Amino acid sequence: MKTFVSYSTALDQILALRLQTMASVYGMTVYVPPATTRHSPTGLLIPEVQEQLGQSDVVLAVITQMPTPGAVNEMNEAVRLKKLLIPIVSPGVPSEYYINFQHVVLVDPADPSRAEREIVGILAGKQQEKASKTALLALATLAVALLLFGTYSK
Repeated sequence: MKTFVSYSTALDQILALRLQTMASVYGMTVYVPPATTRHSPTGLLIPEVQEQLGQSDVVLAVITQMPTPGAVNEMNEAVRLKKLLIPIVSPGVPSEYYINFQHVVLVDPADPSRAEREIVGILAGKQQEKASKTALLALATLAVALLLFGTYSK
């Protein structure tokens, strides 16, 4: 199972890298794009990012603030490639940045378990292998936990 983690800000990158480290414990392959790809005003996807998106089974988009053009392009490319895309959005992010995506998980700091249940529901609707669902659930739980950690540490 290959997972691509899209992110925008420095905080998002820290969360994405922690997620990558923790997911490796579950034997998952997680790609986090280099920080240099976040600063392009056009958001042009470099070949490495395009290749990793193409090879990924699922795309998690960590959104704690307004997404950069690169993150928006990664999410749009995931949709175009018909990847399972799960934006994990922290409170306060304007809905215009995620309203057009099929699946969105809004993290409520008062009840993070709701976000986990939503992710389980999304995965249950997909015809994924049981092992893949377990791995994705573990990854989703880690992502929600890291997002909450990032929200509280601001």
